[in-house]
Amino acid sequence: MILPGVIFDMDGLLLDTEKVCLESFVETRRIFALSDSPDTFLRCVGLRGQEPARIIGDSLGDNVSFDDFSREWDRRIDAALGREIPAKPGALQLVQMLADKGYSLAVATSTETDRACQQLGSSGFLEHFECVIGGDKVIRHKPDPEVYYKAADRLGYQARNCIAFEDSETGTRAAIASGAQTVQVPDLIAPSDELHAMGHVIASGIIEGAIAVALLPRKTYPEGLRSPALRTPDWKTMLHVATKDRFREAATQR
Repeated sequence: MILPGVIFDMDGLLLDTEKVCLESFVETRRIFALSDSPDTFLRCVGLRGQEPARIIGDSLGDNVSFDDFSREWDRRIDAALGREIPAKPGALQLVQMLADKGYSLAVATSTETDRACQQLGSSGFLEHFECVIGGDKVIRHKPDPEVYYKAADRLGYQARNCIAFEDSETGTRAAIASGAQTVQVPDLIAPSDELHAMGHVIASGIIEGAIAVALLPRKTYPEGLRSPALRTPDWKTMLHVATKDRFREAATQR
């Protein structure tokens, strides 16, 4: 039997980076005496190029420059991600199991390739992937499928003969457009009604998604990896009181 190629997004699917970015975003807005506005960040998830800068810049008003905001936000993100980036539940276990079974694995991410490789390496993922295609390696970014075409080609497959795992709406649209069988594991944003209608697999966790497309048999479900039922995250709960102290401590240790 010929095994399909398997292509993964990174942020919010393999690594819990988007939660860190959201926490840092809200903390930065508080420093500049702005409202938390988590929805502004969520509108940028999965986007690349000038669009995120435009969305965030429009939310800052006349008293805060985008450059000042961006520098402080970047500093806080770097302080958090410079320590340890947690893997999403079940992600590393799935990647290890698929690699052991002989699947060809790739990453297709909007993050720049060098940064993605560094983050994947520090989290124990990188050795299992044959290639990492970052946003700097394509001309057209997600939701365009170019990054999936390139990742599939590097694996020696056509995209339609691959299985793609995504979390965001933008990334899921890219995977579907490539022709890959697509599994969405939503992270910070629940799928829209329009996305639901596209007929792809939507799973509450990455292990559940792998089972749904027969990459794993149900009987081998890893103990303790079952994910909670899919729900829209409560960002106020996620941004617990300890967030302020945690990021202040990280900043002072740099």
